[in-house]
Amino acid sequence: MKVVLLEPYGYCVGVERAIKIALDTKSVNQNKRVIILGMLVHNEDAINELTSQGIETLYQKDKSLMDLVDEIPSDSIVILTAHGHSEDLEKKLISRKIEFIDATCPFVKATFKRILEAANDNHDILYIGKKNHPESNAALSISKKVHLVDIENPSFEVEDSKPLIINQTTFSQREVNDVTNAIKTKYKDAEVFPSVCKASTDRQNAILSLDNKIELFYVVGGTNSNNTKTLAKLAKESHPHAKVILIKNRNDINKKDLLGLSYVAIASGASTPKHISEEVKTYIESLYN
Repeated sequence: MKVVLLEPYGYCVGVERAIKIALDTKSVNQNKRVIILGMLVHNEDAINELTSQGIETLYQKDKSLMDLVDEIPSDSIVILTAHGHSEDLEKKLISRKIEFIDATCPFVKATFKRILEAANDNHDILYIGKKNHPESNAALSISKKVHLVDIENPSFEVEDSKPLIINQTTFSQREVNDVTNAIKTKYKDAEVFPSVCKASTDRQNAILSLDNKIELFYVVGGTNSNNTKTLAKLAKESHPHAKVILIKNRNDINKKDLLGLSYVAIASGASTPKHISEEVKTYIESLYN
C-alpha cells in the first residue's frame, strides 16, 4: 500500500506561537495557575498535551468567555487564544486585575487591523465567516459596521456601495471566492482583502495537487477545527471518487476502511501536532508489513 502524508503538516506558525506562549508562561510561573480562556487551538490532542504540562483550559460550550472570567482566580495568568477576542474581554480582565497574555495569531490580527481601518473610514465590512466561531465573534466585536456573511448560508445587505469584503482565515479560497463573487455582483466597487492564511492555502493546494488514483483520504484534526473540516470538504469536492474520513488520531482508524486499498493520503489541520499525523502514517503502514 502507498501511504502519502501531505506536506505541510504539523502546527502552522500561529498555532506554534500560541503553544510556545503557553508553555513559556508556565515554565517561568510554576507556582501560579496558568489558564487558557477558551480553546487555545482547536485540537484535543494539543490541549491534552498542554494539560499534561500543568496548563489549564477553561471552556464551556454553553458559557461565554466574558462569563467564564468570573470563575478565574485573580492571581492566575490567563492566555487568550489564537483566534482573537473582543476588547471588552480584555477590559474585564483588567478590571479584575488579572494578568493576561494575548496569543492571537499575527495573521488574524492583521485582518482585524484592516477591519478597524475600514470601519474608521466609515465603510461597512462584509465578513465572510462561520457563525459563532471565535474568530468570527472577535471580528464582529470590532465595530457595529462589521456584518457577518455566514459561509453556510450567505446573505448580505448594506448601504455602503464600497464595503470591505474580508473573511475568516481558515476557509478554502474556493469557498471564499464563491461568496466574494456573489457580493461583488451586487457591490461592484467593494474592496476585497485577501485573508485566507498561507498555512490553510498550502494544505489545500497539497490536496488539489494529488492525482485521481487516491482511494482514501484521512483528514487528521480536532472535532472543532474549521480548517480541518475545510480540508475534508475540499478533498470530497476535488476527488469525488475517494472516501474521505475525518479522524482525531490513529485511534479513530477502522481497519475495515483500508481493506483492499492501494493508495491512501493523509492531510492534517493547522492545529494538529506533527507527531499525531506521523503516527497515523506509521500505523497504517504497520498494518501492511
